[in-house]
Amino acid sequence: MTRHLRLAILTLLVVTLPAVAAPTKQSDQTPEASGPAPKAAVDRPVVDMGSVPVGESVSADFTIRNEGEGMLQILQVNPSCGCTVAQFDKEIAPGGSGTVHATVDTENMAGPIAKTVTVYTNDQLNPSIQLTIKAEVRPFLIVEPGYARFTSVVHGDREHDSSQVLWADDFDNLKILDVESPKPWIETEFHQAAAGERSEDGTGPQWVVGIKIDKSAPIGPIADYVVVKTNHPKQPVARIAVSGFVRPIVAVTPPDVKFGDVDPTKGQSWGVLVRNFGSSPLEVESYQSTVPGLEVKVEPIKAGQQFKVILTPTETMAEGSFDGRVEIQTNLPQQKTIAIELTGNVVSTKAGS
Repeated sequence: MTRHLRLAILTLLVVTLPAVAAPTKQSDQTPEASGPAPKAAVDRPVVDMGSVPVGESVSADFTIRNEGEGMLQILQVNPSCGCTVAQFDKEIAPGGSGTVHATVDTENMAGPIAKTVTVYTNDQLNPSIQLTIKAEVRPFLIVEPGYARFTSVVHGDREHDSSQVLWADDFDNLKILDVESPKPWIETEFHQAAAGERSEDGTGPQWVVGIKIDKSAPIGPIADYVVVKTNHPKQPVARIAVSGFVRPIVAVTPPDVKFGDVDPTKGQSWGVLVRNFGSSPLEVESYQSTVPGLEVKVEPIKAGQQFKVILTPTETMAEGSFDGRVEIQTNLPQQKTIAIELTGNVVSTKAGS
């Protein structure tokens, strides 16, 4: 092909190929908003309900106005914890207004509260609006101290009790009708407060509620409520929180020993701590191991309260796995026997070498 022919072909391609558009900026690619835009506005985003009795549901209506020229849409409404939205207007015409109706349940609240509702709209300049319901939640029934906390209960050892004083500042004929316990081992009683039992802060009739944890309470956490029923016209029920933990009378740490692979020729020892949480001194009367060749020693740390069990594999132990226990006999009628579970595997002994 001659030089003149190649130039002619290139010229023809340049003339016939379509033009390629130059890259545009990101802003140029964004489509313009179609139609008139809405504009969300709220006159009173915070509503203060003042003082309300505990347990009462309080409601507020928030007015959302559309100051734009397009249709305002409420896309979603998210309440915070303790606040619910019963209803809201989904569309608001230009120049019009709509309502978001919110309710707060104060059953488990006390003192000053502020619960929020977030409203999401199609207003691109103001896509979310936060609404707030404020209130001072106060009980008509006053309980002092208002909670029963048991932190040193020992299973099977002794009973523990807590005393509560209840009154109402606005009701001169207050009476306790009944006190309900959530558990059979949480015992309750009530009576009208005598002169020495009254609270200095209280007025009118005062009542004493006794809460007792029986020594039969099971080991584990305590987390419940005692329900006090009264004749108060505005708050007939008061709940008293009961919390704590019931310990075993004797705690073993760890409760079982996993030796893993054991070489008795190395003279290794394992320790177990035994602690007495009861009111009577703990004495060790005897102890023994069901694993042949395992040496057991008991060393006191604090007389009557703590001791250490030292476990030492000896060279007389047979090779292979073992599964047994150490049994300790005590003087405590609530826990005569303490058992420590043992597992492991003897991998080498002098006798077997």
